[in-house]
Amino acid sequence: MSKFVKFTKLRTSTDHTFWAKFAELKIDKLKLDEKAVINIWGSYSRQSPNEANVNPLVLDFTSFNKDPVDATLPTSSIYYCGKMINKNTLEAFKQTNPEVFIESLGKDVIESIKDGSSLKEPWRLSLFLLLAYSDLKKYKFYYWVAHPTPLKLPEMYYEESPKSIDEEFTSIQSEDLSKGFLQLHGRSMNYFTVLISCENNIIVSDVETGVNSVEGKKESQEYNEVYFAFYDPCTSSEPGWPLRNLLSLLLWHCPMHCFTKVIKVISIRGNKAQRSIVYKLRVKQYENTNEIRDSLFNSHLVGWESNTNGKLGPNIADLSDTMDPTRLSDRAINLNLKLMKWRLVPNLDLEKISSLKCLLLGAGTLGCAVARVLLGWGVSNITFVDNSNVSHSNTVRQSLYSHQDAVEHKFKALAARDALLNIRPNMTAEGVVLHIPMPGHVLGKGMMESTQESLAKLEELVESSDVVFFLLDSREARWLPTVLCAAMNKIAINAALGFDSFTVQRHGTRNTTIPSSPDLDVKNPDGPDLGCYFCNDVTQPGNSQTDRTLDQQCTVSRPGLSQIAAGLAVELLVSVLQHPKGIEAGALMGNNRETINSSDAELAGLLGGVPHTIRGSLWNYEMQLTITHRFTCCTACSLPVVTEYKNRGLSFVVDACNVPNYLEKLSGLEHLLKRPDLDELCYTLDNLSDDDCDVDQLKDAP
Repeated sequence: MSKFVKFTKLRTSTDHTFWAKFAELKIDKLKLDEKAVINIWGSYSRQSPNEANVNPLVLDFTSFNKDPVDATLPTSSIYYCGKMINKNTLEAFKQTNPEVFIESLGKDVIESIKDGSSLKEPWRLSLFLLLAYSDLKKYKFYYWVAHPTPLKLPEMYYEESPKSIDEEFTSIQSEDLSKGFLQLHGRSMNYFTVLISCENNIIVSDVETGVNSVEGKKESQEYNEVYFAFYDPCTSSEPGWPLRNLLSLLLWHCPMHCFTKVIKVISIRGNKAQRSIVYKLRVKQYENTNEIRDSLFNSHLVGWESNTNGKLGPNIADLSDTMDPTRLSDRAINLNLKLMKWRLVPNLDLEKISSLKCLLLGAGTLGCAVARVLLGWGVSNITFVDNSNVSHSNTVRQSLYSHQDAVEHKFKALAARDALLNIRPNMTAEGVVLHIPMPGHVLGKGMMESTQESLAKLEELVESSDVVFFLLDSREARWLPTVLCAAMNKIAINAALGFDSFTVQRHGTRNTTIPSSPDLDVKNPDGPDLGCYFCNDVTQPGNSQTDRTLDQQCTVSRPGLSQIAAGLAVELLVSVLQHPKGIEAGALMGNNRETINSSDAELAGLLGGVPHTIRGSLWNYEMQLTITHRFTCCTACSLPVVTEYKNRGLSFVVDACNVPNYLEKLSGLEHLLKRPDLDELCYTLDNLSDDDCDVDQLKDAP
């Protein structure tokens, strides 16, 4: 320990309830008033563990009470009074001069010493100042705390080494000191006097009594010893910062004693003062003590706290996790997923799911249902593509829309986006109003510019997405997205509805650089050999809306069907993501675990098997897992079609829409249909079992 006395600085900790209460106060009362001085309280808990060098001054929601406790009752905390000023902008906070700020608000400490009010109310010496800026949008609070004290305190040194309380007093005296300390009120524990009577008894009294005693005033009683005590939140070997103001008080009111005799000080530490330390200090000898005393009270005030980096400057309390309703919502939303991972599936990779960028083509019954299930899995980036408007017939079946959406005739893509943001404000949701070019829907000359824009936008959306859901009304609307996903090798999940039946399918992967035929010998083909939505077709997709009645133009389904198909579509995606092979996973054929052979064990991933196509019916409540092999003459994902799209772009799309049988000729389907043995081949496929099927004959087909 240095011979000369040094002081350990203080530290302040703000509880989130302090800022929550202040935010309420600012919004309801202060508003834009940044000149108002707010009276606050801080406290030191005597129960807190003293592991660090400084036990922090705690500010919480009770700091704004007019009086923190009943003044007549002892408490377990020591209270400090404070003043707070909040700036309206960060720039105003930064431009506040710290020296001017501490001088203007901290002068109350000096005045309370000079007028003697701090002798009767010593808690006035413990004044702290809080300069703040509150960003209520981002829930970030900038604050800087000061404990004002005169700069020019006379130099002091230790008359003797500090002693523990047990070394200075007898055990009985130490016990009496502890009892007397605990009987004080929380605002009187800051500073007080410990007196040793002529009978060597300990008497705990106020500061004024001690000052009168050392000054030898007639009305004061004589005591053997007078100790001035202060509660010390610091645990270092040096005394804490609050001692500076106590010494300033003594230098003003009993200068003769301070400049000529030893100042005996007790640093009160511990819940019951049991770890207290006794310091015996002597002021350095000066020729003109009055000048030193006057300079003390004419000097600048100091006492700004250091920040968390150990430098003089403000701290930042980022409470977005505890106060921002959006963040709170995010944590609550993901609770089910975390419980699933903790207890049932420890290896579940939630990050792989939550980081997905999902493109939903279609914002109708299926689109709304798929979006809701994706939210349940923690997906936070969803884009809708649709060009229709919300109608009154939609609101009861399509879960993201309200009656007001129908009244305002909102675009579905935009209304669905807004609905998701109302459910989960912190997610990324987009809505794109877009018409998808379709085979059989003729494109006139006046539509070329808009078609080019639509194609470019759709290409951009598919390229920037991780997975594309096909949830559109018509079959032909799914053709161009299928071509794009094959060309860009994206995960594609298809869902389609009938009246009481549904199909959910994952598209296979595509290598567009190496022509090959699927291996039909494999019972459970991997991703490259799996077909797409159009691989079963023997004609190119056409206009399904021509010469159709209303019930034929609309998808008329049993109301519960879309929820079933949507749930299966998302669960299929999640199973794919959690499988070691991902989208390359082999297709599961069995309907239950018992039907899977030991040789097929690798088909099961973390969440079970990953089928290719799920077909279900509500008529008999049956669900079948089927496989469609990749078709080398497919009008959507075959190599000739994908290559032509890559080479010609817009002109290819225009031909596909306007030229009859263009896709059949391009893919080789027209040539296949002209085979003389086609009828015999089809009959064989329809009537023979899998075991009897002539695989070699199938391989010969283009």
